[in-house]
Amino acid sequence: MPQLKVFTLLHLVCIVALIACPGCTSRKPNPEDCKSIDRQPAILPDYTDIILPPNIAPANFIIKEKGKAYYVQISSAKGRDIEIFSKSPNIKIPIKPWENLLKQNREQPLLITIFVNDKKNKWSRYADIENKIAKEEINTHLVYRLMKPLYQYWNKLGIYQRDLRSYDERPIVLNGTMGKNCVNCHSFHNYNPDRMVFHMRAGAVGTSMVLAYDNEIHKVDTSTSFNHATSYRSWHPNGKVIAFAFNTVKQIFHARGKNLDVYDRVSDLLLYNVQTNTITTSPKISTSERMETYPEWSPDGKYLYFCSSPGLDIYDKDEEPLKKMKYDLMRISYNLEKDTWGQIEPVLKASELGLSVAHPKPSPDGKHILFCMSQYSYFPLYMPDSDLYILDTQTKEFRKAENINSGRAESYHCWSSNGRWIVFSSKRQDGICTHPYFSYFDSNGNFSKPFLLPQEDPEYHQSRVVVYNIPEFVSGPVKIPPKKFIKAAWSKQIIKAKLDPKVEKKSDIQTEETPYKTSP
Repeated sequence: MPQLKVFTLLHLVCIVALIACPGCTSRKPNPEDCKSIDRQPAILPDYTDIILPPNIAPANFIIKEKGKAYYVQISSAKGRDIEIFSKSPNIKIPIKPWENLLKQNREQPLLITIFVNDKKNKWSRYADIENKIAKEEINTHLVYRLMKPLYQYWNKLGIYQRDLRSYDERPIVLNGTMGKNCVNCHSFHNYNPDRMVFHMRAGAVGTSMVLAYDNEIHKVDTSTSFNHATSYRSWHPNGKVIAFAFNTVKQIFHARGKNLDVYDRVSDLLLYNVQTNTITTSPKISTSERMETYPEWSPDGKYLYFCSSPGLDIYDKDEEPLKKMKYDLMRISYNLEKDTWGQIEPVLKASELGLSVAHPKPSPDGKHILFCMSQYSYFPLYMPDSDLYILDTQTKEFRKAENINSGRAESYHCWSSNGRWIVFSSKRQDGICTHPYFSYFDSNGNFSKPFLLPQEDPEYHQSRVVVYNIPEFVSGPVKIPPKKFIKAAWSKQIIKAKLDPKVEKKSDIQTEETPYKTSP
C-alpha cells in the first residue's frame, strides 16, 4: 500500500510537470505544418542582430505579433535547446539553461525561432533571429544613478548596482536616508568596487565627498581657498590621485523647444591626493581665460585629457551666448613622481568644426578615445543632436561611431575593463528617459548594434519613467553596506582638504549654489 501511494504521488508530479513544462513536446508546433513567414518577428526590446556577452542575463522580450499562443526555441551549436511555450507574448527565458547555452557557445551564432498560434489554432513560423555570442565577457556589475527625468523630483534618487549576470539590483546609497540631498558623480579606481567616491550636495548632511578606500569610509570637504566643492572626476591609475573639475553650474529652463540647457560660469581642474589629503593644480589647467572640465587620465597615467572652452561672459549682449560655448579636446602630460606638468596639446579642435566635445573616455589600451559631440555646451544629456565619436590616439583621426548612434541624445559612456564592451546612456526610446545600452567593440575598431540592459520583466523599460545616469562598469559588487555610507554621510567627523602651498588662492571663487537651483 505505501508503494502505491508513492507511485500515485510520482504520477501526479509528472502530470503537473507535463502541463507546466515550457518545452513540453505535446505543445510543440510541427514545423512541416506551419506557415512560413519570410521575415523576422517584431520583438521588444530589439534583441535582433546583436552580439551578446557570454555572461549576460537572459534577454527577455515581448513578441509584437498577434496570437493566442507562442512557442520560442533558442539554440546554438552545442548544448541543449531552450524551449518556451507561452500564452503571453511576454517571453521570460530561464536563467540557468540560458547561462549554460551561452557559456558553451562563445563565438557561435545564437538562434531564436518564434512560432505564433492564431485564432484558428494554426501555427506560423517566422524567420530566425540570429544573434552572436562573443568570446569576451563583460564586467559583472554596473553602477548607475536612478532618478526621475523631471526637475522637481531630483530629491528622490539613489546610486544602484546591478549584477549583469542576473536581474539583481541593489541600492548603494539612497538620498532619502541622507537628508534628501543630491548624490552624484560616483566613480571607481580601475573598476575596483572597494575604491569609490561620490559627492553629496546640500541637504541635511551638507556638501562634501564620500571616499571609500579599502574598507575605510571618509567624509571629505574638498573645498579650499582655491576651489569650492569638486565634481566631475577621474582616478589616476595608481589610485593615489583623483583629478577633479570644480564648476559653477547654471541652468536655463526654456518655455518652448528644449526644456533645459546646462552651462558653466567658472570651471577649472585640480588634483586631490588621497593619501596626503592635499589639493593641487597648475595655472595651465585652472586659468581664468578658459574653462576646463571632464578630466580623464590616460591608462598609463602620463596624460590628463580634458575639455576646454574660452571663458564665456554670460552677460554678453548676444541673444544666445550659450551657443558660443564650444569645447575642444585637450591633453597635458603630468609626471606624478615629480609633480610637474608639460604643455597643453590640442587633440581635437571641435570648435573649428562648429561642434563641442564632452565625456572623453580613453580605452583601456589607450588606443582610442570615445567621446560625445554636439552643437554647443558640455552637457550632452540635454542635447538631442549629441552623438558618439571615436578617435585614434596615434593618428588623431576620428569618426562618428557607426551602428550605435540614434536620432536622439547619446551621452555618458564607459569602457569595460577588457576594452571589448561599452555601455552608454541614450534617450533613443522616447527622448525623455535615459537608458543604458551595450555594444561590442571588435579588434578592427567596429561597434556592434547596441542592445538594451536586459530586465526580468521585458516591459520594464517601457513602463517605468526613469533616468539611468552615469553607468559605470565594476569588476564585482560593492560590498559596503548602505548603512555605513549613511553613517559616514551624517558623521560630524569631516576631513578638511589642504591646499598645496605653491597654489595661489583665488579671489574670484563663486560659491556653488544649492541643488535646488543648479544640479538636479
